[in-house]
Amino acid sequence: MINSNQRGLIAAAATILLAGCGLIKPRDAGYFRFHAEEARLVVTRCERGQETGSDCQAAAQAVAELDAAALRQSPAKGGR
Repeated sequence: MINSNQRGLIAAAATILLAGCGLIKPRDAGYFRFHAEEARLVVTRCERGQETGSDCQAAAQAVAELDAAALRQSPAKGGR
């Protein structure tokens, strides 16, 4: 029986192999802007050292852009 650690390792290996073959394209910041929840999850996983690579940078960029946009759109606290 395969435990969860082995399953994660197998999934990571499969992803690397498929990405190397060009079957899976790396996600960019544009992708993560439209998938905000996934972007935040990827950023968390990267901060914990559970994920590395270009997805970390792309997700972090998207989260920063989403947070900045949310700040611009929210009304100032304590204002009129």
